[in-house]
Amino acid sequence: MRVKLGELTKIQTGKLDANASSPDGEYPFFTCSKETSRIATYSYDCECVLVAGNGDLNVKYYSGKFDAYQRTYIIENNSDGKLFIPYLYYFMCRYVEELRRQAVGGVIKYIKLGNLTEALIELPDIEMQKQIVTILERVEKVINEFKELKNRLDDLVQYRFVEMFGDPVANSKGWEQFPLYEVTEKIGSGATPRGGKESYQSEGITLIRSMNVYDRYFEYKELAHITDQQAKQLDNVAVKENDVFINITGASIARSCIVPKGILPARVNQHVSIIRCITRRLNPVFANNMFVNNSFKRKLLAIGEANGATRQAITKQQLETILVIMPPLKLQNQFATFVHQIDKSKVA
Repeated sequence: MRVKLGELTKIQTGKLDANASSPDGEYPFFTCSKETSRIATYSYDCECVLVAGNGDLNVKYYSGKFDAYQRTYIIENNSDGKLFIPYLYYFMCRYVEELRRQAVGGVIKYIKLGNLTEALIELPDIEMQKQIVTILERVEKVINEFKELKNRLDDLVQYRFVEMFGDPVANSKGWEQFPLYEVTEKIGSGATPRGGKESYQSEGITLIRSMNVYDRYFEYKELAHITDQQAKQLDNVAVKENDVFINITGASIARSCIVPKGILPARVNQHVSIIRCITRRLNPVFANNMFVNNSFKRKLLAIGEANGATRQAITKQQLETILVIMPPLKLQNQFATFVHQIDKSKVA
């Protein structure tokens, strides 16, 4: 049985400005950020699901005393025993993707109350809801354990990089340095096909956007596709195996990963730059890990912040002229072999 969420819940928004937080506050303060702030006082004492009303929408569960920002929706149970709130939380964690599609607005997207009240939720009996939540909690625990292991392995890669090559910006080991353009075949970004998001296809040539590029890994979620005709207009940014990506605009600036083979053929849009290494001089795995090194990333972020009056940006010329360390290729290859072994451990 599917029921409208508005028939099962009481939905309201917080009343406070985002700057009402207090770092040493006793109570949680929920805003539209994924991170939870603190506040000295509380206005609510209940079990609820909280949904960010604007920005990059997110969902939280909480039970107890708290306060909330004026664009945060507070969803309480009003179903006379028909709805288990943790079940609603897991439903909303998936439904948030639909909310993102429904969001309206210019620079900052937002949802309206009706987007929540009209949402249809599958409503089995209360005992079945509790069983489903128990299963999902176990799955979530396993996922979190895997994420923690992955983070430790990523840290190990970063430690190994510094151990072998030192700080790539300070060049603490005195390696030769070259402008990036001297050790690459290509540095360049693409464009959004005419028609924008509405012109994307469910299959076809992959179009890589900044939301797909994360540090050391590629995110397949919301992967876009374009037609052969659209792809021809972007032939100058056709992606090749072992290309390295760097995000060059917006909030995700300076994130970097290597192209996965399975998405080819592909193109990139204007927010992503292709870094194609001259492999006899620069190993792509070494290059990617240099770009995401804490010191090098701070340098890229500083460049982006200096350029962007309203939005962070790194220009092609700045990428071309940025200095990179150049250890012997044999040493770069040894590091790449180590990274591949770590990647195998992640898969296992």
